[in-house]
Amino acid sequence: MKQPEGLLKTLAGVVAAISPGCKEAVRLQSDAMYRRLPLLQRLGLRVHLLFCKWCRRYGRQIRFLRNAAHQHPDELAEPAPRKLPAEARDRIKQRLRADSQ
Repeated sequence: MKQPEGLLKTLAGVVAAISPGCKEAVRLQSDAMYRRLPLLQRLGLRVHLLFCKWCRRYGRQIRFLRNAAHQHPDELAEPAPRKLPAEARDRIKQRLRADSQ
């Protein structure tokens, strides 16, 4: 009867040994986007993600951001204008004057 308990403890120890912590899981998910992880790291990451909903959520978010950036590369290449148009500056000035009175 003690044999299944011992087996479960051994299995839990192995899982804990190969499963990274959240900080490492975040790094591995980012690395996995650009290179193939070694087998043991992939397996450990999968085990971690099986149990950690926060790291799964992070993984979905970074994949979404990466896909969005790849779908709109031309929008990322254009720098945002540094100056406000004169009309916008005038509207802001008028609003500030109206608020101060």
